[in-house]
Parts: sequence; C-alpha cells; structure tokens
Amino acid sequence: MPVGSFCFTLAKYDTITLKKVFSVLDRKLLDFLKAYKNSSITLGKLEQFCPGSTTYEDFAAAVLSLEEQGVLKKIDSSGENYKDPSLANKYAIKKDALKLHHQQIKQLQLTVHPLISLDRYYKLSEKEWEKDYKYIKKIDAYLKNKGVPQLPVSMPQRSYELVADEKWLEAGGTKVLERLGVGEQLKIEQTPDPLMLAVAPKRFTSLSHLHLVVENKTTYYALADILCETAFTSLIYGQGWKASANLAYLPKQLNLPGCEHIIYYFGDLDAEGIRIWWYINEKIKTTPAVAFYRALLTKQAKYGKQTQRPDRRALAQFSAYFSRDAGQQLSNLLAEGRYYPQEALSKDELQEIWRNSAWTTS
Repeated sequence: MPVGSFCFTLAKYDTITLKKVFSVLDRKLLDFLKAYKNSSITLGKLEQFCPGSTTYEDFAAAVLSLEEQGVLKKIDSSGENYKDPSLANKYAIKKDALKLHHQQIKQLQLTVHPLISLDRYYKLSEKEWEKDYKYIKKIDAYLKNKGVPQLPVSMPQRSYELVADEKWLEAGGTKVLERLGVGEQLKIEQTPDPLMLAVAPKRFTSLSHLHLVVENKTTYYALADILCETAFTSLIYGQGWKASANLAYLPKQLNLPGCEHIIYYFGDLDAEGIRIWWYINEKIKTTPAVAFYRALLTKQAKYGKQTQRPDRRALAQFSAYFSRDAGQQLSNLLAEGRYYPQEALSKDELQEIWRNSAWTTS
C-alpha cells in the first residue's frame, strides 16, 4: 500500500477514525515509530519499514506528512538527500505527538457538557480511552438532554438511564464517572447487598446487641450452630471486603433501630485482614474479637503473604487492643511474611472461645 496515503491532516480525525484509516492504508510506519525506543532515526531506517513497491514520491510524501504533524522533526546538521522532494538524512522523533488520542481528548473537551472533565485521560493509555469513549459520549448526551438529576435513584436505574445497561455501573462503570468527575452530580443512591447472617431471635427484646463478623465462610459455618448458646444477637459472614460496604445497614436489616449495637470482627491475621477491619472501623465502630486472635497467636504461623504490605495506621490501631508483647509478635510475623488464617483454629476451638470468652456489652 503506498505510504504517500498518509498525506492528510491528522487533526481532522478522531482516534477511532484514524485507526480505521491507517488500517486501510498502512500503519506500519506510525506503529514502528511508537515502538521505536531511540529519540532519533535515520532516513534509511524509515525506508526499511515501507513495502517494497513503495515509490520514493510516496515515501517522501509520508515523511513530509509526519513532519507536518510534528511526529518527525528534521535534524539540520545531518544534511539532506537532495532528491525531489528533498528529505533530511536524520529525524528527531517527538513521542508526545504519537499519542493520537490526545488530539481527540482536546477536541471532545470543547464540546462536552461543562461538568465533564477529560483531564484524567491524558495520563491513561489509548486503550483505556477507546474503551471508555462510547460511554463518555452517552453520559454527555444524557447531561445535555436531561440535565443534572435532582433526585437520587438506585445504581441499576441510573446505569440504565445513562448507557441503556442496568449492570454497567456495578460492573465497573463507576470508574468512568470518577474519571469524568460527575459521580456525585449524577446522584446515585447506594444500595449495598444485604448482609449474610444468622440471628438469635430470643435476643431481639434486648436494647443492647452483640454482633460477630467473621471474614471467611468456613469460620461462619463452624460458629453458626452455637449462636443461640452465646450472648450474641447475630453472626455475620463478612465475605472479605464486602462487609465494609453494608455493615452500617445492620440495624435496619434486623429491624432494631434505636438499640445499641456492638460489633466484633474476626478475620485472617494478616495484613489484608487487619486492613479490612480498619476500613470497616473507620465507617462504623468495630472491635477486634481479641479472644480469637489471641488463640491464633499460640499456633504456628504460616509463610505465604510476603507480597502483602501492612498498613501502618491499621496495624497500630489493631495492635492497641493487645498487650505490648502480643503487638510486637504480630508486627514481627507480618514483617516476615507470615500469617494466621482463621482456619488455624478448629471448629471445637472456635466454639469454645465464642461460648466462654468475656464479651463486653457496653
């Protein structure tokens, strides 16, 4: 395909159109320049990436077009080849000019709704831009046609209104709204999934309620059978990070508003488990279930969490619930990449601890 077909003004085309045009003509030269590591290139090296049937006139036209667009800048000290048309023997490669999607970002910013900011996309890849492009256009159309919503609606409903897909926001579309800076303006009502829990109905008449959140399913089932033998109103399966989004909904889900609710948390004794507790505690007061953790610290720790890095704030707050020696032991084992899974305690041990430990009720 003649390289001379590159002779047009790139600014007139958006990234999507450019891809189609270059795929029809020949993207080899531009693709090569994008991947080329050096900051300059000789004319001979450029010629090597043209099809054998390419005429000099077509090749020169392509090079001059790339000059015009600022992709190539001739190095005067290298001299010229003095052919017709004459080209420099060596060119500097302007890498920034190869980011074709930046042109589209600039052009689109001039026409989108004033609330939409595309600035974050300059730091993202062309692939991310192309993936989000159609959704940006739909969100822009929504704001222009319907304006900023006055009342909050559920995530599925707003998702359907924006892009005709009720699952888009939940599947990752909220990231696009964050990038555009319109998440709050679109008034999406957060409706977290209900908690998965077991309850002791006989305790519902009390004005003060104890709740135990456990991170893993195995621990949940090990304890569920004896819930009614404890002082607790509920046992909650936290599902890792999931509880951080919906634990504040607990009083409403149990239909026990106006009561005192004391929440304990028991997770894996590793950097991630401590971080989950800390994050939940930032939203709603939650106390580490120290009796379970102390029992873990008597076991043989495992290796396998070397890639996890403890959060200093989380670790400091968590360790404050333990003795100085236990806190130092915990800090040391995390630094060594060791950890305790909840499963280090047997079913019998878990049940014994839950039944017979002193749990603060106020």
